Amino acid sequence: MKRLVVLTLAVVGGAAGSAPAATTTMAITSNGYVPKALTIATGDSVVFANQDTAAHQVVLKPTTGFTCPSGLVIQPGQSSTCTFVTVTKYSVSDPNRKTAAFKGTITVRAGPPGSALSLGASPRVAVYGSRVTLSGRLAAGLANQKIDISGQECGASAMTKITTVTTTTDGSYSFVVQPRKNTTYESRYKALSSAPVLAKVRPKVTLRKLAARKFRVTVLAAESYAGKFVLFQRYSVSKRRWITVRSAVLRARSTLTTPINPTSVSRTIFRARIKARLRVRALLTQAQAGGCFAASASATIRS
Repeated sequence: MKRLVVLTLAVVGGAAGSAPAATTTMAITSNGYVPKALTIATGDSVVFANQDTAAHQVVLKPTTGFTCPSGLVIQPGQSSTCTFVTVTKYSVSDPNRKTAAFKGTITVRAGPPGSALSLGASPRVAVYGSRVTLSGRLAAGLANQKIDISGQECGASAMTKITTVTTTTDGSYSFVVQPRKNTTYESRYKALSSAPVLAKVRPKVTLRKLAARKFRVTVLAAESYAGKFVLFQRYSVSKRRWITVRSAVLRARSTLTTPINPTSVSRTIFRARIKARLRVRALLTQAQAGGCFAASASATIRS
């Protein structure tokens, strides 16, 4: 099984964008609940709106799988909102009203991935060896909940669990990873799952001038690029674009233990007929980078 590189937990207050959630109203009138039965999806909210002239208490059973920040003793003309994250059927009742009109139900079905549990990656495209922050939020805002984070590296057949993190006071969670290749991540909370998010990896390409018209390109990645080629390019100010001067074939070099163990080193040394002091770079195109990596360019230097 291929190894996924992960780092330490990092808690953040913000969260990645959630899929849109719906809000439905169950009115509390002198004649009972209107409507008496609701069907919603995980991550959705229900507003209990007291339209009566007397106070009402709402009791939900089972008593877990939802949050109601304002409580459920509702004064006349007031309302309280509850967000539901567990797939189940709730009974709704008022302990001070014994008639059938004050007995209702809320059925919670599984929403689409990401509707109740979000996940995002920043940055979405990272240079090999750098960190990516995975962050998200449990829509109900539940704290101290266990979220499983899994990843599927390019070429792997299935998701592999990376870690379990705990949500903070507003339901947010975060974890820092160091992907070796393009990797798809997913988070899970009980029966809920996030939408998958892809973090891409660019091989680290370095261009160095060794002497007049003599250059070296080094590529660091999780696999060797021996036999692949890089493009040596100069920037044309008049044409406002990069122009290829020549290509150079990479050769296998040593294996390093940093920034990720193991790291393959591919390198080429070449000469190019080019004027001095021009802006130049080395480019590993998408075709040469392959399906498990993103295209990558070196920083710009002067020829």
